[in-house]
Amino acid sequence: MSRFRLSSILRARKAQEDAAKGGVLRARSEARAAALQAEKHEIELQNRMIEPSPSDAAAFVAAMAARRAIAGELSIRRQQAEEAERRVGAKVENWSAASQRRRMVEKLAERHETARRQADAAAEQRAVDDLSTTRRPQTGKETRR
Repeated sequence: MSRFRLSSILRARKAQEDAAKGGVLRARSEARAAALQAEKHEIELQNRMIEPSPSDAAAFVAAMAARRAIAGELSIRRQQAEEAERRVGAKVENWSAASQRRRMVEKLAERHETARRQADAAAEQRAVDDLSTTRRPQTGKETRR
């Protein structure tokens, strides 16, 4: 039996799966970084929650404006973190699909290998059968007619 003709496709599918796995790892790293940024802004906002003394109106207005800016930045960072998590989900789905495509070709390769082994075993059996039917047993006596 011939070699497996889809071996190059199997290698390509493995490469696609590896690339998809790398994409998942990058997306997870980006999601962690985005979550850390959001956490950093949240901590900064919590630190600014201390009420300024109302004795100085300008300081009070400035503190409130700073809190508002940080809250707006926190909102943006949370949205970025959520988007990063969605990208992770999409990358995991891509990886899963690539893995399924690779597995389909691997199953074909396994079937091919099984068929090849069976064909080899059948050929060996035929060779043994041919040897046993073409040789006459030698018993030491010749039969006369």
